[in-house]
Amino acid sequence: MTAKGSTGLTQAERSAESTQRLLASAITLIAERGFQRTTAAEIGERAGYSRAMVRARYGTKEALLESLLHREFEPMFLRAQVNPDNGLETVLGRLDHLARQATEKPELLKAFFTLCFETVGPVQELSAWMRSWLAQYRTDTSTALLAGQKDGSIRPDLDVEAESERIVTYGRLCC
Repeated sequence: MTAKGSTGLTQAERSAESTQRLLASAITLIAERGFQRTTAAEIGERAGYSRAMVRARYGTKEALLESLLHREFEPMFLRAQVNPDNGLETVLGRLDHLARQATEKPELLKAFFTLCFETVGPVQELSAWMRSWLAQYRTDTSTALLAGQKDGSIRPDLDVEAESERIVTYGRLCC
């Protein structure tokens, strides 16, 4: 049995809550002013904690960003839960997932695009992650298109690589 503290939450529950609040604050601040111009102290204060909370929890602002990339952005873009009957439905389901995420989490999407712009400027260390993410999305799209050709839901003469590249490129420009 886990002992509860004065707030009625276990240590694990308080830790999970503070993590979520720190990530939410980071998303808001990145969307407002970008990662480069946001300090770890501001993230902690916005979350309702001390200025040192990000350092205590993550060590660095960059480590918090890595957690944010894995916990928030990757599920939004790379881990769409699609239950398709065929390859075409897989591709469309992934695009529908992105559209839903844009509607349900506009602040997260704004923070994502702010980070995208920063990859060519002040936060170039993010460019490796962005290239990897885009390559994975393109590969997953190609796989779904090939499956669609195999199951007959996508015409066999479609240039899968060109179409995958087009989907990724248009997605970056239109979202």
